[in-house]
Amino acid sequence: MIFLDSLRPQTQTRRRSVRSTSTNACGLYPAVGAAGMDPRGVIIGREAYSGKAYIFDPFVLYDPAARIRLPSPHVLVLGKSGHGKSALEKTYVLRQLRFRERNFLVLDAQGEDGAGEWDSIARELGITPIRLVYGDAEGGDGVRINPLDPRIPPEHQFKVLVSMIEILTGSAIGSQAKFALSEAHKSAVAASKSQQRAVILSDILNALTSPAEALLGRQPVSAQELVEWGQSAALALDELCNPNRDLAGLFDGPTSTGIDLDARLIVFDLTKLPREGQAMPLLMAVIAPWIRFGWIKPGDDIKRTLIVEEAWHILSHRPVARLFEELVRYGRRLGLSFVAVLHHLADLILAEAPEAAAILKLTATRILYHLDRDEAEVTCDYLGLPGWCRNALPDGANVLAPGNAIWQVGSRINLVQHIRTKVEIRLTDTNRRMTERGGTGQGASAPMMRMSKGAAA
Repeated sequence: MIFLDSLRPQTQTRRRSVRSTSTNACGLYPAVGAAGMDPRGVIIGREAYSGKAYIFDPFVLYDPAARIRLPSPHVLVLGKSGHGKSALEKTYVLRQLRFRERNFLVLDAQGEDGAGEWDSIARELGITPIRLVYGDAEGGDGVRINPLDPRIPPEHQFKVLVSMIEILTGSAIGSQAKFALSEAHKSAVAASKSQQRAVILSDILNALTSPAEALLGRQPVSAQELVEWGQSAALALDELCNPNRDLAGLFDGPTSTGIDLDARLIVFDLTKLPREGQAMPLLMAVIAPWIRFGWIKPGDDIKRTLIVEEAWHILSHRPVARLFEELVRYGRRLGLSFVAVLHHLADLILAEAPEAAAILKLTATRILYHLDRDEAEVTCDYLGLPGWCRNALPDGANVLAPGNAIWQVGSRINLVQHIRTKVEIRLTDTNRRMTERGGTGQGASAPMMRMSKGAAA
């Protein structure tokens, strides 16, 4: 008993804490001291093995003075449904909006109860989503976006026209049809300018079906020849301009009023457009240059982020991918971060779509949630991920349980646990229909933060 009493005082064996920098800690404790990134940005959660905060901001990391220098601000998010992709996007936007000079545009293609997944976020912030539907944009609930909006330069208007016709016809436009379309576009632009109004798709269709004689070099081309050359393009545009067609009302006419391109958060609700068919890729083809020349303002200091849900609508259609590749490629000089959200890569035949492959290669940040084993193998091979990722990605119950993801940021790869506050959990819950919890999910009567231009909460 005396011997035990003599062992109780253990103060002399207590070790004093070790003070070290995070860089040195990586060498002292290699098993738990994961390399840190720049401390500026928003907190995503914690690094799973070291337990320290995981902070991310693509614009900060693009700065040459950053601890880790990214070659681009673009992000790819992959993973099966129900493992946290949409929750990450939404909390990231909410946290970034508290900083100055951060604007966001979201193409929301998923939802329930007749509204998109971002509806609760928009309602909480006092924002009305822009809902695109079929039908008359002026007389009904529809919103129209003019692919020939005067904010888009004429040369880019023509690129949009070509892409739309290729989507509608399902094949590349021929040289004769392209010449006829070019002449019709020039004629329609000149006529609308003389009438002091915006050119619309119906003007192009009228010019295609009733052209004037043109010159191909020094060779005259008759009006009848132009009609024959442009027949396929005219039939495609009739799908968009004829009021008896399914796609009427979406694009033929001036852009609807009330779309505030200076808002800090813009949400396009695409849930009422069919996922299959031509409507969604047509919209993506129209919105790429419309975003570049209407939303992005040259010369300002705003850092903008474009989040595209169901981004396979972009990557699986070459005409659309061609337009977005140009937008993404110049993202650095435009101050744009492009976030593509996908379920998997296996359905994309990237070897036959060089534009889609180029977009994926331009992403310097890849965030991977749980995938099936076959899909995990394909993804790791394409992205060049190490062996431990091949084992982790199919493990959706433990390593990559919901909320956990593999983050590849430049050359650094970490396992990150996403952490949400109670308010964020309520706003990002997309499983209400599958649970027994009550409540309507309605937001507060007043916006949770100021959304005026350039404001910080």
